[in-house]
Amino acid sequence: MNWNTSQTATSTGAILVALLLGGLVGYNARTSTEPTGSARTGRDVLYYQSPMHPWVTSDHPGNCTVCGMKLVAVHAGDAPRKSRNDGMVMLSRESVQAVGVETAVVRRQSLDRSLKISGTFAEEESRHGVISAPVEGKIEGLAMSCEGQVIRRHQPLVTLFSKTLLTAADTYKKAAAVGGSDEEVARRRLIQLGLAEEQIRTVPERQADDRYFGLLAPLTGTITKSYVAEGQYVKEGDRLFEIADFTRMWFLFTVYEPDLPLIQVGQFVTLNVASAPGQTVRARIAFINPNLDEATRSTTVRVVVENPGGHLRNKLSATGFVELAAPEVVGIPRSAVFRTGPNARVYVEQASGVYEVREIKLGMGGDKAWEVTAGLMEGEKVVVNGNLMIDSQAQLQQVANNP
Repeated sequence: MNWNTSQTATSTGAILVALLLGGLVGYNARTSTEPTGSARTGRDVLYYQSPMHPWVTSDHPGNCTVCGMKLVAVHAGDAPRKSRNDGMVMLSRESVQAVGVETAVVRRQSLDRSLKISGTFAEEESRHGVISAPVEGKIEGLAMSCEGQVIRRHQPLVTLFSKTLLTAADTYKKAAAVGGSDEEVARRRLIQLGLAEEQIRTVPERQADDRYFGLLAPLTGTITKSYVAEGQYVKEGDRLFEIADFTRMWFLFTVYEPDLPLIQVGQFVTLNVASAPGQTVRARIAFINPNLDEATRSTTVRVVVENPGGHLRNKLSATGFVELAAPEVVGIPRSAVFRTGPNARVYVEQASGVYEVREIKLGMGGDKAWEVTAGLMEGEKVVVNGNLMIDSQAQLQQVANNP
């Protein structure tokens, strides 16, 4: 039998494809034992082909393995028959099992989505406090001085010598002995100078040689900064300590401009704290800064986290994700999709072992699925495992059919 150069290249390419991929294509190599003629036409028969599924060929008459139609003879000199869909690939039953082909049904489903984030915990600014000197004087002793120490309301902070306080206390002592409106005026003066009510009640019993006063903490918190030392002179209004209330924390993270439409106040955030492996924190977004940074095109999002036990420390880092809304869409698993730039394609199962390449349009992307806006219908089956091998075979088949 005489083969021309083009036919020889095509047949050789197809045989190599079949050998390399373990017989993924339903192709039978023709040899010198093929039928060599036709009594009706007097021309050599190259092979037999399905009229509806041209990729189904055989070296002897028979029926199409897909639709059951009778195979027709392809003679030497005939123009090669093209598949109605050049992206069609056929696998034998053994090949399907060997490759491990799996499919999933195109269906409506919730498009679960999450946005990965990272950030740090910080004190709630509205609970940041400053303790200042209520009166001028000299610091004679410190009950609290180190950053990180926790103080309680009305707990002693410093021992102070102040002439102003001594004078005001003496005035109140005398007024209290007489009573009347002067006592109330003197009492208010002591409150203004930083004494608590329980301290004022003891003033009438103070000894003449008692020249020092203890300043009590006006609020509860953790010392974040200390500005004083023993022996230091202070003026009225000078800062003594800065404190923060860490029983409620802020978690701050950055969101870039393209992701801003996904973020809303009230959404839940799940956090994994680096210092507490295996434990998670779940809280809601409380505020989205409306001002974007011009350089980074991003903004800061704030999550409010309750921290009654103080386990979350200031400046601690954490990672996590924002739990986004999950709309119901027509979707397919992410593993089914091949993406090449803006284009996307999948392999649709037409019959057992027969797969059609299909261009599709994608919508929103979820954690495990893609929304499909065009190209697929509900109920169709797409390949989710083994499609990489099918795609490679389709490309090799295209080369073999178009030498």
